[in-house]
Amino acid sequence: EKIKTPLKLVLAGGSSYTDEYACSLRQHASDRIVFLDWLSGDELSEVLTNAALFVLPSDIEGLSLALLDAMGAGICVLTSDTPENKEAIADTGFTFNAGDGCDLQRMLTVLLSDSRLREAVGKTGQERVRQHFLWDGVVRELAQIYGTLVTPEKRPSVIPLTEEQHDTLRLLRPKAPIAR
Repeated sequence: EKIKTPLKLVLAGGSSYTDEYACSLRQHASDRIVFLDWLSGDELSEVLTNAALFVLPSDIEGLSLALLDAMGAGICVLTSDTPENKEAIADTGFTFNAGDGCDLQRMLTVLLSDSRLREAVGKTGQERVRQHFLWDGVVRELAQIYGTLVTPEKRPSVIPLTEEQHDTLRLLRPKAPIAR
């Protein structure tokens, strides 16, 4: 209500808050505030396609899939400054001080007034998701890590078998082909 913008605020997803809190939000809602349940598939794509900004104020979530979805869709993101959020966005999004409504309002005002900034930052976030969070990128990164761990000089050397171990192996081999 305090931010002057023609844009609507869409609140989507479940909540850890009580029903009373949700009811009080709805009572104060204007025609600029829309409440949606948890979204997936085409509904989620439609909301993200039309979003000017994605805001994640949670200070209790770990790595948020909703945050990655928004970044992957090329939407500029604004999150609380939890370590998980800061690691996910790196320098491809914005944070505000968790629990500080004034800081959130300040950041919203700045970001909602600059569509070029939102678009540019949204593209960098999308690229970050492609490089670090899609399976292809994760597998590639993991393969590189394994590759550095298993270089020729770090591979375990072959330990020769003792004569006794050779004898044991000979005893285990079938003397004649196995009949079928």
